[in-house]
Amino acid sequence: MWKYDEETFMFDSSDPQSSAIQGELKGDLTRKDCSTTLNNMRPEHSKEYFLRVQCNNFRHNFLAQKLHISVTDVPPAPTLTPSTLKVEEGTSVSLKCSAPAPCLSHPPALTWSSSLGHIQESLQENLDRTKVQTSVLTFTASRLHHGKEISCIAVYNKLDGSTQSVSTSLTADISWSAQFITFMPQTIEVVSGSCVTIPCSFDVEDTYKSNVDETCRALWSNDEGTVVFDSRTPHTRGHLTGNLKNRHCTTTLNNMRPEHSKKYFFGLECDNGLKYDFKTRQVDIVVKDVPPTPTLTPSTLKVEEGTSVSLKCSAPAPCLSHPPALTWSSSLGHIQESLQENPDRTKVQTSVLTFTASRLHHGKEISCTAVYSKQDGSSQSVSTSLTADISWSAQFTTFMPQTIEVLSGSCVTIPCSFGIEDKYKSKVDETCRALWKYELETVVFDSRNPQARGHLTGNLKDRDCTTTLNNMRPEHSKNYFFRLACEGLLYNFLQRKLLISVTDVPPTPTLTPSTLKVEEGTSVSLKCSAPALCLSHPPALTWSSSLGHIQESLQENMDRTKVQTSVLTFTASHLHHGKEISCTAVYNKQDGSTQSVSTSLTADISYPPKNTTVSVHPSGPVPENSRVTLTCNSTANPAVSSYTWYRADRSQETVMGTGRVFNIKASRDSGLFFCEAENAVGFGRSNISQIDVHFAPQILSSYDCIQTADQLNCSCETVGNPPPALQWYLNGLPVNHSDRFAISSEPLNVSGLSSIITVSQPQQRDLSTLLCNSSNSLGSTTQRFFVDNLEPHGPEQYLGPYSGLLLLAGAVVSLCVNVLLTIYVVFLCKARKSVKPKEEDRTYMSLERRDLSPEYDVIGQTPK
Repeated sequence: MWKYDEETFMFDSSDPQSSAIQGELKGDLTRKDCSTTLNNMRPEHSKEYFLRVQCNNFRHNFLAQKLHISVTDVPPAPTLTPSTLKVEEGTSVSLKCSAPAPCLSHPPALTWSSSLGHIQESLQENLDRTKVQTSVLTFTASRLHHGKEISCIAVYNKLDGSTQSVSTSLTADISWSAQFITFMPQTIEVVSGSCVTIPCSFDVEDTYKSNVDETCRALWSNDEGTVVFDSRTPHTRGHLTGNLKNRHCTTTLNNMRPEHSKKYFFGLECDNGLKYDFKTRQVDIVVKDVPPTPTLTPSTLKVEEGTSVSLKCSAPAPCLSHPPALTWSSSLGHIQESLQENPDRTKVQTSVLTFTASRLHHGKEISCTAVYSKQDGSSQSVSTSLTADISWSAQFTTFMPQTIEVLSGSCVTIPCSFGIEDKYKSKVDETCRALWKYELETVVFDSRNPQARGHLTGNLKDRDCTTTLNNMRPEHSKNYFFRLACEGLLYNFLQRKLLISVTDVPPTPTLTPSTLKVEEGTSVSLKCSAPALCLSHPPALTWSSSLGHIQESLQENMDRTKVQTSVLTFTASHLHHGKEISCTAVYNKQDGSTQSVSTSLTADISYPPKNTTVSVHPSGPVPENSRVTLTCNSTANPAVSSYTWYRADRSQETVMGTGRVFNIKASRDSGLFFCEAENAVGFGRSNISQIDVHFAPQILSSYDCIQTADQLNCSCETVGNPPPALQWYLNGLPVNHSDRFAISSEPLNVSGLSSIITVSQPQQRDLSTLLCNSSNSLGSTTQRFFVDNLEPHGPEQYLGPYSGLLLLAGAVVSLCVNVLLTIYVVFLCKARKSVKPKEEDRTYMSLERRDLSPEYDVIGQTPK
């Protein structure tokens, strides 16, 4: 007996069921072993206890040594040894995670956040004979582990089937020497049609570390030397997920096919001269048509009833945007999923199923299915399984749920099995019948005379008493127990009763997860679950939107009640953001009527800016030098954090400014431009735009004339918007293409025009009034060509736009000479005697310059 004062006993091994704290004597008192398990401890049980031994001829209270039991709401945190990790690369590391195991039937399950190496678990004993669960992780330290958080999680399973978890962690500090080297897996297997994420990091010699900057790009080439990925122009081939400045070269390649099964190496190219192909380490990518089979740990299950069991299902996740979805055939208990990392930094999807072993599980096949979603929206699944081998001691007991809620007008299937003492097992034969009662005298079902009240679905010879009761009504809400009636064996299993609660409203289906907040491109699995209490009429589950692949199954809970599940798998898109995704359960009653109930969530999908566009105000053509407002519009989640405007000059992109609204002065040289919107997820660019700037025509200074012996070629180039028209004039009359004048025109850029007039035998014509006129709706301009009395000075004479300047320069020089000569003459006059000259002796110099019309630039040649 265990007591906390002289008068009050909390546990009595002779009558454990009626004790204040139920439990079990584990030790053998004849061997002086009083080890005892106390169940379902509560905070009010926090007391000091002492042992009392009571025999026929011996009674004693062991008051000299008392045990203080402290019951807390929070489980103890596991301990990491050592608590810090600071080693050199290549060092063998052993980390030990320890967690107290006060309840031996339910020791804590220990898991590591990263599968870095070999894991060895054991249950060890302290000096005071209390137990501790340990897990030792052994691996070789690598620079890939530097800065990684390594954590150990302890999951404590309670007797009611619920769990609590607590973790502890450390951050790895790994030092290494620098050299040109990459770190990546040796081999990656990927399913055809899916992507592959290559975990990659690199290092360079210290002298080149400053060269690794924002100008660098990542290249991936196969062993044939073909570049398959360039981070500057990724298109749809993949994307660089790592940051090269941090020497992370992790890259995702999309839509892998069997013909892509090759070896690949990483290359680094920077604009500052650093270029290196890391060929010493290559990754062998194997593309298969069949996904890899998941792994169950342990691979067999052979335990005693009441043992806490943890089954781990693991499946490789080579495509991080589409990791496999893991599902269990039976919902036996708590499921915890995580994406873990292998020593080579490849990822593995894990699902840990934790439950308490029961004789109800014996012989059951427990399977784990991995569903791989491909990038084209299709999927492939593969599964692995084991058969549970559960042993138990024989006694009179039943196993069934404690409570079942059922919809009025429907049936209820009671999962039931029973055990009896060994000496009565032979009595369980074909003479037995099953009865269900809610009072000692009131029978509600007799398998010998079921009528329409229900039917026995189990086989009593196999100790299976599963029964279906039909057409349940609210007045049937009672506590029921099972009675076995055989020839020579009658027994009421009163120690376990079932409360059936009949309601008018069906149970609401459950969505797992209950919220959806992911990035675009993530593979999503939503599970809708609804109790299936009437196996002949399970609920029909439907989704509001056919977003992807749907897989339905009927699963089993820990208490063997059934649940209908529907798993919707799809790839998250920005089109799903804000959408309500609902699952509806339709319950069919036995009278043919139905009732439905639904549950829903709103999708929160984060995505980079989409549909990025530019709006211009005022719209349409604008006059030159007017103010124009540019606005960048985009949809994004989260909202756009920055806008940047770029000028697109051929292959160069120059930043013009920032901000969603950008004001500029309209110019004919505004050129092409676009805007870029960015948020925390990525960026989006608009199409290239151009402002339609209107301006009057202008004749370019590139006009000229070229004379040969027998013809004259004059060209005229003009720009304007709207595009101008160009017309040649001679003697005030328009000149068109003819035998005497050959005229050819061709576009010049977007809004310009170039025209050439060819004149044969120019010496025979008067060309003094040759004009080029350019006009549009905003105005006109004219250029005059002075080509009168032209004579060739050889094979060819060039009369370009600078001829007038040369004439002007000559005139200036001549004027300067004359001025100097005048000054000299005046000086000589002063040097003579001061004699007043006669009027006829006076000398004058007159300089006359012909004023040219400001309307024209003059091209000509002074006649000889």
